[in-house]
Amino acid sequence: MPTFAYQASDATGRDVTGTVEAPDRASAVRQLGGRGLQPFKVSEAAAKPNLRGVTTTKPKAGEVVDENTPIRLSSSQLQLFTEELSELLEAGMRLEAALKLMEGKGTTGTHSRISRRLGNLIREGHPFSSALRQASPSFGELFCSVAAAGEAGGSLAESMKRQAQYLASVREMKSQVAVALIYPGFLFFSAVGVTILFTTFLIPRLSTMMSRMKGGVPKGIQIVMAVSDFTRAYWWLILAVLGLMALGFWIWSGSKSGRPVWDQTKLRIPFIGNVLMASFHTQFLETLASLSGGGLPLLKGLELASRVSSNQYVQRQLENVIAGVRDGASLSRGLEKTALFPLKLLEMVRIGEHTGDLSGTLRRTADRCGRELSKSLEKVMALLQPVIILVMAGLVGVMAYMMISVIFQTVSALKSRG
Repeated sequence: MPTFAYQASDATGRDVTGTVEAPDRASAVRQLGGRGLQPFKVSEAAAKPNLRGVTTTKPKAGEVVDENTPIRLSSSQLQLFTEELSELLEAGMRLEAALKLMEGKGTTGTHSRISRRLGNLIREGHPFSSALRQASPSFGELFCSVAAAGEAGGSLAESMKRQAQYLASVREMKSQVAVALIYPGFLFFSAVGVTILFTTFLIPRLSTMMSRMKGGVPKGIQIVMAVSDFTRAYWWLILAVLGLMALGFWIWSGSKSGRPVWDQTKLRIPFIGNVLMASFHTQFLETLASLSGGGLPLLKGLELASRVSSNQYVQRQLENVIAGVRDGASLSRGLEKTALFPLKLLEMVRIGEHTGDLSGTLRRTADRCGRELSKSLEKVMALLQPVIILVMAGLVGVMAYMMISVIFQTVSALKSRG
């Protein structure tokens, strides 16, 4: 009888591992459920992967062997694949048949290659979550964990649907940021172009004209001309200093001691910090809702959802939350001890705990945070535009002042000669 290795969570949320003998994987999952365990990875112990971690089979005649070639998916390809798979599963198709249908859409495209590889791994007895890990690095740990939770709870179609919605929301958020930065970016580069034009063309000509005038040059114009001359003569030194400063900051912000300080400082920057926090709230709550709704224990879901943010300060705060929940505290109590979540968000979590619909409440709260994120982005973009316009107006004002001064002194000189 085959032996299956498993990883599961017990009633307290702790991870346990071991082996179980069963005629097939479904029977092994049922045995673990009878023991009060919630499996999130069950695989046949006899499966032997190759050096790259991908189980290979004898290829068919004329089939292109691509099992050892890494397949990487873009964000749009990953979203499309997840949406199509969830639609087929919701229509009642078995997983293997759905992947076979998706494979038949083409013979050389990435979509067909990933479907073919997943189908081969599943036919060899691998669970879907394990096949995802082996098939492509584009399926991150979070994606695989959502799939494992859906498999264990018998709701793979619903899990894939929620994952597709999550991927769509992340892409939408990124596109909103990109679109919102187009106009401020255009203004910024225009300001840089105007500055270069003034310092390399207009100011040198004005300095030549004013050096021939009687009465001397006004002090303000002398300062501007001196800055222009210094910039033209030592532009390479300025670039070198700025480059060294940027390199030093990059090294410090990535160091073991500097990164936590910088990560915490970013959250305190006016307007920018609000956007970062709203983005974290949206992704964290949506991820935790998907995991807990898919049947994964709360503690395991917290451990996986804590990885949605690369901010080390946030991760350390969430580690305290995980430790509190592991010791028996409620989720709302653990979140309350951090400085990451506002009071109104904590109240929503408490309501979900009291009503027993924690995943639904978390998802509704994530939607609310998503709307707040959109508002925060609009505020930041609305602030950036006038700031850049004011900078450009200042540059143009300085140039206008210099030109008017030259004209005034020229007219005064002509009158004195008359």
